[in-house]
Amino acid sequence: MPLPVISSPSLGQRDRQHTEGNPCRFSVQALESVLFKVGNARLMRELREQRTWILLENPQTHHEGVCLLVSVLLKSELVTPEIIQNLLPWVNSPTENYRVTGTAFLAQLMSDPMLREKKFLKSVLRVLEERSQDRNSIVRQMAVRGLGNIVDGAPEKVKKHKKFLLDILIGALHDIFSSEVIGESMKALAKVLKELKEKDIGSSFRDLTQQIRTYFDDEDDALRSVAFVLFGILAQLTKKKWKAYFTEEVRKSWVTLLLHLQDPNPQVSMKCRATFHLCFPFLGLKRLQHMINKHLDDTAELNPTELQEDICRHLAKENLELLQDLYKTTLTYFYSSWEGIRAAAAKLAGIILEHIDIYLMKWLYRGYLLKYLRVLEKDPSPTVQLVATEIISDIRSGGVLEE
Repeated sequence: MPLPVISSPSLGQRDRQHTEGNPCRFSVQALESVLFKVGNARLMRELREQRTWILLENPQTHHEGVCLLVSVLLKSELVTPEIIQNLLPWVNSPTENYRVTGTAFLAQLMSDPMLREKKFLKSVLRVLEERSQDRNSIVRQMAVRGLGNIVDGAPEKVKKHKKFLLDILIGALHDIFSSEVIGESMKALAKVLKELKEKDIGSSFRDLTQQIRTYFDDEDDALRSVAFVLFGILAQLTKKKWKAYFTEEVRKSWVTLLLHLQDPNPQVSMKCRATFHLCFPFLGLKRLQHMINKHLDDTAELNPTELQEDICRHLAKENLELLQDLYKTTLTYFYSSWEGIRAAAAKLAGIILEHIDIYLMKWLYRGYLLKYLRVLEKDPSPTVQLVATEIISDIRSGGVLEE
């Protein structure tokens, strides 16, 4: 079902309006009629409920429609080796629309044991490797999804192809043209890594860890969320070889994780909470671990302020170096694009000041702190303004901030 070629404004405009001239629309209707004849009521109902036909005829969602279609057809055993053989040439077609449809088809097919049973797996993996470098971003996205889906279709083959999979998926994290490719790669990595052990990852561990951390503050909710999940998976994987290295990465990241416990997106906040819990042991604060477990237990209602107070109180007595890292990183979040994070950062700075002897801590840069708080007093968010004003009032009353 090739999509209409969108190579000029007039064609693009016609497609967006879903006119009668959209050839994809007619092919979708024809396919629906064919499946109505050869399928069953349950199959047709499932396709309609998932809005498969609507997704298929829209150029922006066509690939998702193909994946849904193949998923349903596989359940009904309507995908045969002959169909696969007929579709394989599409994946290498010079026409982008054929490559989009063909690669999406193979991406979903990777989740089914048929490829392994019919000895198609090796050839399809090779095809997906080639398409992961395609000039079309949707084709790259579908290729990466397919590689991740090997976990569903042939989980026992993941270790055998581990280097092949990791090289491509980690490479996709560097895609500068498509956030969809990056997000798809992280989701695929999350599936693949669950089938591996620390020793299986090899030297890729370093690049993977560093790349994931770059998305902790990304404006895309989906990227932040899956980045936190992936970092948590790495925490679970890390045992001996990479423990010292990952510990250092956690030290660089733990303040970010602490602040994103109040992420503006509740779903992202929940993912961050699980990852923070998994990463905290790497900080070596054994006396504080029990308290952290109480705060972050799945059944506990999180109170970020109480959590921060417990951490600052402990660090002020046991680890001033880590408290200094906490303070310096917190100040950088005064300029976050999210008002919730700006407010959380200001509150955390205030909590740090409450629990230390401010005269002895030269690294507080008291003049700079006052300057930053004054900026927050003029923040567009009334919530942030209020927090900043309260902190300035509290610490001035103690006479500890110079003008």
